[in-house]
Amino acid sequence: MGLLKTVFMGTPEISVPFLKKLNELTDLRLVITQPDRPKGRKKVLTPPPVKVEAEKLRIEVIQPEKIKKNEEVIAKLQEVNPDLILVVAYGKIIPETILNIPKYGCLNIHFSALPKYRGAAPVNWAIVNGEVITAVCLMKMDKGLDTGPLIGCLSEKIDPNDNALDLFERLTEKGLKLLETTMFDYVEGKIKPIPQNDEHASYAPIIKKSDGKLDPTLPAVEIHNRVRGFYPWPSVFGRVNGKLIKILKTFPSEKTSDKKPGTIVVTDNIPFMVCGDGHLLKLMVVQPESKKPMDGKSAVNGGYLKDGDRIE
Repeated sequence: MGLLKTVFMGTPEISVPFLKKLNELTDLRLVITQPDRPKGRKKVLTPPPVKVEAEKLRIEVIQPEKIKKNEEVIAKLQEVNPDLILVVAYGKIIPETILNIPKYGCLNIHFSALPKYRGAAPVNWAIVNGEVITAVCLMKMDKGLDTGPLIGCLSEKIDPNDNALDLFERLTEKGLKLLETTMFDYVEGKIKPIPQNDEHASYAPIIKKSDGKLDPTLPAVEIHNRVRGFYPWPSVFGRVNGKLIKILKTFPSEKTSDKKPGTIVVTDNIPFMVCGDGHLLKLMVVQPESKKPMDGKSAVNGGYLKDGDRIE
């Protein structure tokens, strides 16, 4: 079998390693990514990371505003006539008209132990929900949302102190391994995709900023999991004396208190927060309003967190 002729579809930073790997392994002819978007306070028109990398690699890039019923995109793909399309966090549902073009179909890298956590934010919600193991899967796409048959999966343990970035990094490494081995085994007919069991399916919806709002009445471990899962965005946030504060890193303590949930308890200049189950949660890294992230002791020394304050 000659070099596979491929197309890559992806948009954010997490897609870039897979774009680079596909370019190393195959004859990558085209990259499809989302349009440039305004970013920052000044709304500067900014290209997505995948476009930036594709241009470095001198690969043709197209950025359709929509791909459903887009005759120009379909014509371009028919012209390229790829053996395979790889999709990693493209950000839009791929229509059947595109799924049916490549000889070996459209493959997708998904960061969960499918069929669990189908959807937009599987890594984040797995951590938030306290999962202790997850996976990265290579699947053949169908018209559903992450419902296609599985080609291969590699599992990964979730450490109690992993945040979403930590876990993404390790899952990316394993996802790249799937491309190096399992993708070619599938193309060569050595692997037959296995249908998912829909009865075990769960969903990981897109994260909203409001998801990060602190609920101090939750148990300490649940708040800790939300801090990990919603890092770096939207983070867990609340208000102290009317000012916004982000909680970026925590550690559950065995210590308890009968004070009201959200109350700050300072011990040896280290801030703890009383949680809904009475356990204290150590505030290791916080970011007060208009300030850079700082460790808990610095927040106490700077007067941003005081004994008896309350985060609401």
